[in-house]
Amino acid sequence: MNDLNPSPEFEEKVRRAMQAPDADPEFTKRLRNELVRRPVKMKPRLNFRPVWAAAFVLMLAVIAVSAPSLASALGRVFGYVPNVGLVETTNGLRMLAQPVTVTREGVTLTITHVFAYPDHVELQYEVNGIAPENDGWQSSEFTSDPTAFCGGVNPGSMHNKAGDARLRLPDGTVLERDYTGKYPQNAFAMKPVYDATLPVDVTTLTFVLDCIPMARLGAAPDHWEIPFDLIAVPAGTVVGEPVIEVPPPTATDVSPVTTSTEVVSAPKVTMTLERIIPTDANTVIYFHFGMENADPSLISIMPRSVYVIDSLGQRIPLRGGFVWQPFEHKVGSAFEFVIESKPADGPLTVVVDQVIAYYMPLYTDPPQVTPEEMTFTFDVGENPQYGQKWNLNKHFSIAGYDFEIVSAQASNFEDVAKVHEYIDGSQGYEYGYQFIVAADPALELSVEMDIRGDEYQCWLADVNKVKNQPLLYTQLCKNGYPSGQVSVTIREMSITLNDDLQAIWQP
Repeated sequence: MNDLNPSPEFEEKVRRAMQAPDADPEFTKRLRNELVRRPVKMKPRLNFRPVWAAAFVLMLAVIAVSAPSLASALGRVFGYVPNVGLVETTNGLRMLAQPVTVTREGVTLTITHVFAYPDHVELQYEVNGIAPENDGWQSSEFTSDPTAFCGGVNPGSMHNKAGDARLRLPDGTVLERDYTGKYPQNAFAMKPVYDATLPVDVTTLTFVLDCIPMARLGAAPDHWEIPFDLIAVPAGTVVGEPVIEVPPPTATDVSPVTTSTEVVSAPKVTMTLERIIPTDANTVIYFHFGMENADPSLISIMPRSVYVIDSLGQRIPLRGGFVWQPFEHKVGSAFEFVIESKPADGPLTVVVDQVIAYYMPLYTDPPQVTPEEMTFTFDVGENPQYGQKWNLNKHFSIAGYDFEIVSAQASNFEDVAKVHEYIDGSQGYEYGYQFIVAADPALELSVEMDIRGDEYQCWLADVNKVKNQPLLYTQLCKNGYPSGQVSVTIREMSITLNDDLQAIWQP
């Protein structure tokens, strides 16, 4: 059994993330099985003013790193726990004394990890023994009747908290999981995070769960209450595998030649290696991206093609241990990757030869544009028909990158299903509009838009991007084709960058 509860936009982003290259099949399967019940804080719709218009230049960051030291040398102690990630030992950290397992009617629930930090609590649990026909992740009935399963919601409906675990303190206080999107690991229903400070004298908590996420209602035991104990972690103790902290890098800028005549410096993407965790089974790597001269509408830089080259010249792929959510990976936040096989002893070269930079001027704080600046309208009449086309020629610029919404055409689900597989079908989103978006092919630019109007419930989106061809963006609605003046807001633009970023780690 797995977990979660997203907004429709989130679920569709997950669908696209699973199509990304170099995705580990097992991780993709687990992601699909877990990402449906995510508590999501809706981001405000918001504004922009491009301040530069220069060519994008990636920095070839050849970072020589040597003489690694343990993180404790810097006053912070980190350990690495598989399936959890980094655990920082802070003053006052408490953790689960021992895993707690309870079996009821053949279903076993195990609390595997709890870490109570000074300002929040992280918990993980797992469930075994649910029959496939009663598991919403495996049952074909979930698509047609999601509300028959714990926490299941119909597309477009509000979040259902039924499968969200709570924590009860000895004095009766109940902690609800965080719903603000503050903690990326909170993306999974069976990995809830609680934005709360536990009293220092609390050593016992009770895990409270109304029903098992995505289990068929009535087919599995419900109303779980499981007490567990916490123990204090002495300051300086390494929890899990020791972590090697990589010293600040010395970067050499080997920027590609640009013909830009702009006075303002073009932005440069940089990569910084943060931590290395050699284990008996594999090696775990953490790094982050930065950008010099970044536009304020930049939200995230996400890696797509990542591998290492070991001392023998072997190219070894890396498996990402994160969810493809730009909002959860703001610029500067760390990415976790695992080397799939044991590299040879000696230096490692981490290579990222493709990243995607996301610009969302409506979602920055403060916003960089007004909704009106990112919105266009077109008149389709009172009875639009399939295949009907409207020339738009609407011009926009985000972060100095120009693009044009060339045209719109009445489309349907069959059109997008010919290009991409939708494992849950149309879910009722049958009719909408396909937009042709033109930009400099070298940018590999992509945009995402929302057709406005609650009465039509427009949501399901499809992005069809073929190299050196205009982008095709489709959004479909539930209640027929939107008619009359159709209003569309651009909410996101991204640029694919293919130049190499490298970081060399010397043990």
